[in-house]
Amino acid sequence: MSAPPFTINHRLCLGVYAGAFALGLPLNVAALVALGTVARRRRLLPADVLLLNLTIADLALVVFLPVRMAEAAWETTWKLPPALCPLFVFLFFTSVYLTILSLTALSVDRYLSAAFPVEYRRRRRATHAAVAAASFWVAALAHCSVVYVAQPNAAVNGTACYTRFADPQLATLLALRLEIFLVLFCLPLAITAFCYSRLICIVVALPTTAPGKRRRAVALALATAVAFILCFAPFNISHVVGYLRQENPPWRAYAVLLTTLSSCLDPLIFCFSSAALRQGLRQVWDTVGLGRLCSRCLLLVGQSEGLAKVTGQGGSGASSHEKGDGAGLVPPQELKT
Repeated sequence: MSAPPFTINHRLCLGVYAGAFALGLPLNVAALVALGTVARRRRLLPADVLLLNLTIADLALVVFLPVRMAEAAWETTWKLPPALCPLFVFLFFTSVYLTILSLTALSVDRYLSAAFPVEYRRRRRATHAAVAAASFWVAALAHCSVVYVAQPNAAVNGTACYTRFADPQLATLLALRLEIFLVLFCLPLAITAFCYSRLICIVVALPTTAPGKRRRAVALALATAVAFILCFAPFNISHVVGYLRQENPPWRAYAVLLTTLSSCLDPLIFCFSSAALRQGLRQVWDTVGLGRLCSRCLLLVGQSEGLAKVTGQGGSGASSHEKGDGAGLVPPQELKT
């Protein structure tokens, strides 16, 4: 007896997309406003620029979620103009890989600030991070243009969007997806794993590092690991499975579903990354009347004012961190030895 055909739970997809939209939109808008608040107080650091790029990528992902919600409500039947299908797929997956590359760049920034504190503080420039962010856009846009290479006519009204391919199109698409898996997932994952493993080793090895800073460094690494493993790994593994089986995996829809959760998880990374940004985020929530809730949440990721005193950086609150390293994880004076 043959196995029953794979069916997609459209209600589940609709619920997850709606939840990601409801959470991801306000969280990332708040993060964007917080970055603006920090930019008005001091010069942006490379980490701030990378966080800005990450937030823009997440917002781009969130903006397209209503289309995913409509697809789920229509049970994957594409009822919008056919020309919008490849454009939507192109921009949606571009934002996914922009998120991956931005997370990787943040891990490199954190590692360099911990491993080479004096030299890195002397050489770092926000313009360098801006150039890196621009290169991420070029890489993501170039790779995701496979949408137009593999299937120029991606949908016709009454059929699904970007799921049915002629054999030559499918062969080309699967090979390009494998290349994307290697270049835009495996390589960033390896770099991120190296940087955060080394960062944790450095922070743990320093006896003068405040316990709160150790916890925040570990939490930052864990949040990034969850984003890679939960949100991005299944989708990219579907590239490999599809190439080996020479088919579009039927469960790929659920893998795509998981990528949207990164828009809700990345704001946690935002909070772990900088004391100044945490204070900016707190001010945003104070403005909309959610300051008490925000303060309780931010206590979980580090009481920046107390940590500033423990580490002896001088000053109080976010101002002392603003003069130091953007992440507030490892003060340079602790690393000179």
